[in-house]
Amino acid sequence: MQSSHPERIERFCKTTRWFHWTFVASFLTLAATGGLLALREPLGLAALARAELASVHRAAAIALATLPVVVLLSGSTGVAVRDLGEALRWTRNDLRWLALQPAAALGRAELPPAGKLNAGQKLNALATAGLAIGLGASGVWLWLRPGALVPWFVHVALFLLWLPAFAGHFFLAVVNPSTRPALRGMVLGTVDRGWATHHHGAWVAGLDSDARPPAPASQPAALTSPPRRVEAVAVDGRS
Repeated sequence: MQSSHPERIERFCKTTRWFHWTFVASFLTLAATGGLLALREPLGLAALARAELASVHRAAAIALATLPVVVLLSGSTGVAVRDLGEALRWTRNDLRWLALQPAAALGRAELPPAGKLNAGQKLNALATAGLAIGLGASGVWLWLRPGALVPWFVHVALFLLWLPAFAGHFFLAVVNPSTRPALRGMVLGTVDRGWATHHHGAWVAGLDSDARPPAPASQPAALTSPPRRVEAVAVDGRS
């Protein structure tokens, strides 16, 4: 007997996925070129190589500020905005999820059902957004005032903070077997229903509730007149 639930369910629309990947490509280009520029002296980079790296770094910064926005406005904007807004919607279960995560990692606790994003993913999204804003602001400052010490220090400090966050995100998305299936959702848009039920149970329950057909409206009972009482009439047959 075939299950009424599909084996795979849609997790992210194309607009959300393209927003994510244009952001990632631009950010990683910035990280790579910025890291090389920061190590230009130990690496012995020539002046021409430094200038070319700086040009690519600035171009990637412009791409980061524009490409995700263009993608967001040119596709399923409403759906993508709701996906991005998930990071701002926190529930009591999210706080419980964070509190229980260390014990759950050791197999000593069970996490509460998570929504479309769990609390860890929400924190990562908010931290990435904050770091991107800070790096962008300090980067513009450096662009306008090359060699200024304060924006350089802020820029480097934020980059160093980003490195462990990126390493953790990469490990969970690509290496860790239990969370690696999530990557399919950001690449192809769909994930396995069983995996989603285990890791994002509240989200799947909400999808099933929305897909369930509404109960038929109850029909009012027909109004009928009460049966008439028939009285027997005795006929004696006398005239």
